[in-house]
Amino acid sequence: MQKKIFIITGESSGDKIASYIINHIKKKKFNIEFLAIGGENIKSQGINCIFDIKDIAFMGFVDVLKNIFFIKKKFDFTVKKILEFKPDIIFSIDSPDFSFRVLKRIKNTNSHIKTIHLVAPQVWAWRENRKNFLNKFIDHLLLLFPFEKKYFDGVVKNSFVGHPFFDFSVFKTNEIKQSNNNYFTLCPGSRNSELKIFMPIFIEVMRKINLNSNFIFHFPTIENNKNLITNYLRKSGISNFIITTTESDKNFYIQNSILSVSKSGTITLDICKNKCPLVVVYKTSWLNYLLIKPFIKIKFGNILNIIAQKEIIPELIQEKCNSDVIYKKVKEFIDDETLRNEVVAQYTKILETIIVPDSLEKISNYIVE
Repeated sequence: MQKKIFIITGESSGDKIASYIINHIKKKKFNIEFLAIGGENIKSQGINCIFDIKDIAFMGFVDVLKNIFFIKKKFDFTVKKILEFKPDIIFSIDSPDFSFRVLKRIKNTNSHIKTIHLVAPQVWAWRENRKNFLNKFIDHLLLLFPFEKKYFDGVVKNSFVGHPFFDFSVFKTNEIKQSNNNYFTLCPGSRNSELKIFMPIFIEVMRKINLNSNFIFHFPTIENNKNLITNYLRKSGISNFIITTTESDKNFYIQNSILSVSKSGTITLDICKNKCPLVVVYKTSWLNYLLIKPFIKIKFGNILNIIAQKEIIPELIQEKCNSDVIYKKVKEFIDDETLRNEVVAQYTKILETIIVPDSLEKISNYIVE
């Protein structure tokens, strides 16, 4: 008997995770028809998408408010397409502000459609009261990290499944061998709004590094952003860079980078699985920052620092996210191999506590059971 699954993603990390899961389910030879909101990773699995994730990839209150009518149209269109598709299961990944509204509307219309959501809302960081309403529209919440269970037990059906990035079918701990330090990785994010913030800062950092060092700068990104990042760099006059879009290329250059500077987010886990020293940065508009800051309950932005309950990976947030401060921190790492090794050793200890070797198998089974 055929099953229909509708997949909702809203950003590149969710698109990537979904492609792993789809590929794993396909290997089981189930008779399943997929339809999705996705990007290039889901499309590479031969799945039709009703629109691309870049259409709803907005960040922060201000960005969302400026595009609220456009987002509303995409929301209504999504609900319409789901009801026409008549799925047995809706599987959503992250992007709670969009995904949860869709799930709630669908559940109110047809309560028989099974809803599974991967990546819990960060109630441990802010807006904890959100968890009290999840059982109204989510049948099963899948958790990436073990510490999250205590927040959702007794509230909504949940299971700890681990992070698909560290499933042993895609992540081999014993294959990471750093062979040289010719490269320097920079990760400015995947949204246009993030590129506008971080590319000018990163370009200034690159200019400072070029005065004293001779690295090739590596930008791992999605295909849709390749030309945009190239244009930023060419306009700056910087020529010693390489841009990668495939997983194998990204992994190779990250493994061979002396250091990575990355915007806070899921990409930092990609860097950590490749055993590269890391500095995390984050910046948003001051209006967004002032609106969010009073509600934040945690000291750190990076998930591994949150789990460790201390800053094992340096974080440069908001006013510290400028080219002078970033370069000063970068220079410390370039000049001190011991410091680089220590950061990797410390975050590796944290990674070992959260790795689930068969994460994809667990997720797939929950979806198709």
